Amino acid sequence: MWMSMTGYGRGDHHDGDGSVTAEIRSVNHRFLDIHVRCPAKFLSWEMRVRSMVRKTIKRGKVDVFLSVKDWGRAGTTVQVNHGLLSSFLAEANRVREEYSLGMDLSFRDLIGVPDIFVFAPEGNDPAEEHWALAEGAVESALSMLIGSRQEEGGRLRAAIGKAMEKLRPLAGEISFLTGENKDLARARFRERIEALSGEAGVDPARIQQEAAFLIDRLDISEECDRLFSHLTGMEGLMTTDSEAVGKRFDFLSQEAFRELNTASAKSAHPGISERVVAAKTELEKIREQIQNVE
Repeated sequence: MWMSMTGYGRGDHHDGDGSVTAEIRSVNHRFLDIHVRCPAKFLSWEMRVRSMVRKTIKRGKVDVFLSVKDWGRAGTTVQVNHGLLSSFLAEANRVREEYSLGMDLSFRDLIGVPDIFVFAPEGNDPAEEHWALAEGAVESALSMLIGSRQEEGGRLRAAIGKAMEKLRPLAGEISFLTGENKDLARARFRERIEALSGEAGVDPARIQQEAAFLIDRLDISEECDRLFSHLTGMEGLMTTDSEAVGKRFDFLSQEAFRELNTASAKSAHPGISERVVAAKTELEKIREQIQNVE
């Protein structure tokens, strides 16, 4: 099943201590680019969430947002940094004695010293304690995201399929007109040869040789063969069950576009030029849509 790189998913898991909500948005990107945003004290979740996304998504820019509500029923405690406090008091006494200062420290003075009193959650690390909630929320969000990407992928596949249905007949008509293209080129060169043959100093054999060489250069049979080959590859990808077809399909469409450009440049037949324009129009539709396919 084809998957678009554009989608959205949301998941929410909760228990008696709180809840975790995960929102995931994805857009098209050449590679897999993951960004995870969560509250500061739950940063340890980031690498785990990245791993979950990598197992599910192959390509796209993915933004994951995690929010936490009603956290910490166990409360918060105040802890004293005894090492820092002892060092501070000892240094304060040394300064007072060295400079004969008579000041005394109060509890209010100690409160103003950074990091002597530290606020910490009571009990186990909340990030570890409640990872199961975050994991469940991310799994639910990923499931919704995949569903939306598959739905959009189906629409893209249908749109590309309509354009593909027109490409094969156009390529066939271009190939059919190849013979007429060479005949038209011969006729034009014959007219020019006849006009030049009567001029002094012109070698008729040399003119014939150059004409044959130029006519051969106008032959677009090889371009048509390569175009059919690329179209066959694209048609094969249309029927595959693989999810990651975007890069390969985009490459083949670029190559098909290149063959059409070459055929148009070499052609002397107005019918070929007309059909090349029509085929390039359909290819542009495909290339526009395939940019969003994983």
